Amino acid sequence: MTTFKTSSHQQTSTNSPEYQVHPRLDWLGVLLIILSAAGFGTLGIFGKFAYAQGFNIVSSLFWRVGGAAAMLWLWLILLNQWQIRRRVATTAFWLGAVGYTLQAALFFGALFYTSAGIAALMFFTYPAFVAIIRWVFLRYPINFWQVLALSLAIGGCLWTIDWQQERVHPLGIGLGIASGACYGLYLVISARLVQVTSAIQTAAYMLLGATTTTLGFALSQHQLILPQSLAQIGTAAGLAIAATALPIVFLFIGLRRLDVISAAILSTLEPILAVVMGVYLLGESLWLGQIIGGAMVLASGLLLQIKQPGSRDQ
Repeated sequence: MTTFKTSSHQQTSTNSPEYQVHPRLDWLGVLLIILSAAGFGTLGIFGKFAYAQGFNIVSSLFWRVGGAAAMLWLWLILLNQWQIRRRVATTAFWLGAVGYTLQAALFFGALFYTSAGIAALMFFTYPAFVAIIRWVFLRYPINFWQVLALSLAIGGCLWTIDWQQERVHPLGIGLGIASGACYGLYLVISARLVQVTSAIQTAAYMLLGATTTTLGFALSQHQLILPQSLAQIGTAAGLAIAATALPIVFLFIGLRRLDVISAAILSTLEPILAVVMGVYLLGESLWLGQIIGGAMVLASGLLLQIKQPGSRDQ
């Protein structure tokens, strides 16, 4: 976690980029995180399209991260901005190769043992893990407003679940929580990376790592399916651009403008926005609990921004 610190002076200096003072209410940062959550929320829609068109899970994941990586790398090469510090590039690459893919594997494992709703609920505990990781490893204190906001966010997720229709398995819960913890660590490291390089550069190297791991697994298991129709190409493009490249870049830019806990909590709007898009695009149902839950999550993120003090000790 100290990859980018070269001296003890940097560890304590409030002038260090990672300790930059954020504005009390950065509406652009809030908007970027919400747009990121909306983009990630399209994953379920494009995923359903992909399965309907014959893609398997591994192929869908590969075209998602691989297509996004190709798009961002093409952009960086055209602008001649692909070169960054080796240590930063290596960290971002392994963040994608190990952190991103491990989180995805744990989440899919949770889906095998329990319902999608329970798995998602366990995963969206990651804002709490962000706070815990920063407290344990970076010595950031957790104040009353952060605890209140975390409680609102987790409570909002609880409201979105129709418990009478869900199946619960202890192993599924454990894997879901592990996925959330892994994603929390991924966010903390990403927040530090984007302070020393651009959001697009960070995303490009991270997605390159995820693509390498996913491609290796797909080829070893003989599960890579190539798109052969316009519909399959369009779905692969949707997975790469709308559900991956743009939301990751928006997330990383937002992490430069907001405290990572605020960003993490606002990101939990993803399942709410996914439900809303499912209602309008796929004709799925919407119930009152999901509306209440979404309002609680949004309120928690805004609460942290409003109550954020003008110092690093938040």
